[in-house]
Amino acid sequence: MKRILGALILVVVFAVPVILGPPLALFIAALIVLPMCLYELYRAALDEKSWLLGWIGLLGSFPYLYTIYMDNFPAALFVVCITSLTILAAGLFLFEKGRATAMQVSLAISGLIYPLALTGFWISIRNGIDGRFWLILGLFCTFIADTGAYYIGKNFGRRALAPTLSPKKTVEGMFGGIAASVIGAVLIYYLYNHFLPISSPCPVWMMPLIGGAIAVLDLMGDLSASMYKRQFKVKDMGSLIPGHGGMFDRMDGIIPVGVLLYFAIQVIR
Repeated sequence: MKRILGALILVVVFAVPVILGPPLALFIAALIVLPMCLYELYRAALDEKSWLLGWIGLLGSFPYLYTIYMDNFPAALFVVCITSLTILAAGLFLFEKGRATAMQVSLAISGLIYPLALTGFWISIRNGIDGRFWLILGLFCTFIADTGAYYIGKNFGRRALAPTLSPKKTVEGMFGGIAASVIGAVLIYYLYNHFLPISSPCPVWMMPLIGGAIAVLDLMGDLSASMYKRQFKVKDMGSLIPGHGGMFDRMDGIIPVGVLLYFAIQVIR
């Protein structure tokens, strides 16, 4: 029941407004979700003595997201660089005082890339031509890849995929997720184009390739979150969503997919 309630909260509060609303709706959601993901990562990686590093990263996330929304990539890069330098300067001071380690400083800076910068590509996708289509395609394929991997792995899984990172994931489940995402990508393309013609359609043969790549990156994002949880010895990165852990736990597979879609769109155009 908790998992169902948590899923409903995500759908009602975030998914529906983001998919049906204008690009501004995704930007507002990003202003809420991404700093929360960053906070959960910093909470696991930093302690009370080094939390200044986390506050600097969190403060830098807001101007970064704004510059991405305004489609100003040079300004976004500037924000990331200035925030990184500020974290580094604060880290030197805290290290000298024995309040932070070099690993904590590195993790605080890396958080600006993963999850912040990688997820920011979703904003650029939604702002572009056919942004709603690409957003729906990416989210649906990520969801159906997870679903396909879960059911195939549960019923037919025999060979462990990454026993150290995630003991329950199997090779069979991985291929089940890829197959589901490939089918889902083609299905979404035809259905969306039928009801809401795409302004700049791409060749149909590219949809299976994109769908398969989404499933692989979704898996990579899932395993990356598992790596952090193993490293920090936590079950979940947070406890915000009933039955689902934290926001980072729900966004793990989505984070890298936006990068793929953004560059796929550039190639198609």
